[in-house]
Amino acid sequence: MRPEVAKEVLAHYPELVDAFKSALTEEAKALESILNSDDASIKEYYDIANKELDNAAESRKMYYEFAKQELGDCKKLLENPNLPPETIIEILNREKEIRESVSEKDSEIREHEKAIEDKVYKKDSEKRQFNWKAFLRNTTFVVAAVAISAGVLGGNVNMKLPSKD
Repeated sequence: MRPEVAKEVLAHYPELVDAFKSALTEEAKALESILNSDDASIKEYYDIANKELDNAAESRKMYYEFAKQELGDCKKLLENPNLPPETIIEILNREKEIRESVSEKDSEIREHEKAIEDKVYKKDSEKRQFNWKAFLRNTTFVVAAVAISAGVLGGNVNMKLPSKD
């Protein structure tokens, strides 16, 4: 159908045009509202994850400072030349325990950080998938509206849609 003929036909069916405009506007508003809500939710999730990572870093720092202070105390004790050998061995064993506990704490914190990163990655993937589905739903609605319009106006509505692959 030629454009001038289509304009003439549409002029005869203003309710149809208004209905499609209204539907498209409402669909766009609904999609925007859903995406804004999802964006706010994901921002809150990322804020919580960032706080957890900050807390883990702070915990590591505090633990290191405590261990460093304890190792310093052990070093001062070992400076005493009058210590019996049993006490020296006890202090050296304590130093070893402190170093091992620092290593364990570091591993524990790294595992916690990795778990947080994995959760954030999963949430990000879910958001992308949600956005893709919302986009497809909206696109399908627009294509359907165009096809119906073309059908009403006597146009050819045979079309092939692309696959997700």
